[in-house]
Amino acid sequence: MSDFIFIGSIFCALISAYLLLFNKTNIQSFSNRILAVLFLCYSYCVIGYLLITSGWLIYMPFIYKTAAPINYLIPPIAYLYVRSVLKNESKFQKKDILHFLPFAFILINYIPLYSMGYNEKLNIVQLVVKNYDQNVLSQDGFFTEKIQILRPIQTVLYLFLQFKLITNFQRENENQFFVAHTNLILGWLKKFTNAISFTVLTFLILVFGVIYNLVNGIQINNLVYYASIPIALSLLYLSSYLILHPQVLFGLPYLEKISNNKSKSSNKELNYDIEIAHIKDYVIINQPYLKQSLSIHELSALLNISPKSLSFILNQYFNQNFNDFINAYRVQFVINAMQNGELKNFTIQALGLKAGFTNKTSFISAFKKIHLCTPSQYITDNSILK
Repeated sequence: MSDFIFIGSIFCALISAYLLLFNKTNIQSFSNRILAVLFLCYSYCVIGYLLITSGWLIYMPFIYKTAAPINYLIPPIAYLYVRSVLKNESKFQKKDILHFLPFAFILINYIPLYSMGYNEKLNIVQLVVKNYDQNVLSQDGFFTEKIQILRPIQTVLYLFLQFKLITNFQRENENQFFVAHTNLILGWLKKFTNAISFTVLTFLILVFGVIYNLVNGIQINNLVYYASIPIALSLLYLSSYLILHPQVLFGLPYLEKISNNKSKSSNKELNYDIEIAHIKDYVIINQPYLKQSLSIHELSALLNISPKSLSFILNQYFNQNFNDFINAYRVQFVINAMQNGELKNFTIQALGLKAGFTNKTSFISAFKKIHLCTPSQYITDNSILK
């Protein structure tokens, strides 16, 4: 059962990372790319646990302890993700390089291990798989494994900074604009931070458990295995939550608009009326939806509106995601074409492709979502088309 938890968490995390990085319909913003990297780091570390505890590591000894430095990336990346969302950042700051010094230090420390030959490393891995104590007791780098005490210190420090970011943001933005959406994002960031806190608490318990078992001469293989399950569960929860609640990826794009707005006395003074009118006019006049596989990034470039802001506007004011918004125009284009008698020259499927749909299935699915019937049924039920 626990193996399924590991595999499920890795699968969901990798799917989430892929969607955040490569899916054209998703918002590939700065903060979401950071989140994708975090999922990849977590996945690699969980895979590392699974390979050791299952014994499969003997088939790929070259990756032994390659996850160790990556563990030091997770706390700062999680912090930078929260910061980028709450401050609506679009790039790193120069001083952010300091956050990655522990990772670089641990990476350099294990150069002797990473530079070993295959057979020499295989001998070490065989000992570790047989008795995980060797992973803690042996010296594989320039320093002893006691340097790993840096990891709980680092994780606790960054968790404190994350909670401080969220608390300060809440205090400074009480009774501000778009309260419902702001609370949605804050709710997600709290769940995100709590899930990471859960993994940190588990890790701290593991540290004390390892120390206790080693002092008493008890093997720690099972302890490591079961202690890593909560990490996999947290990863599974976070990635699943994103898949079920993609709107949390919109972030807080209106923060820049708020900071540029000198008067904040009422919600009416902060709106997107100009942007809404621009979107409607541009889409109606230029018909960008006729291009197949139109992405939100392409449309945002045409509108000169950031993808994050465009997604937020569509969700907040049009109550639609990007796909539904574009498909609504495509479906209406087909209906207009049919009303103008173009069925004499084109098939229904051809009209769908002309409207920007990539295939018959996506066309019929979008049509049914809007009109609750297929295009053929629509033609039969509407006398204007007979």
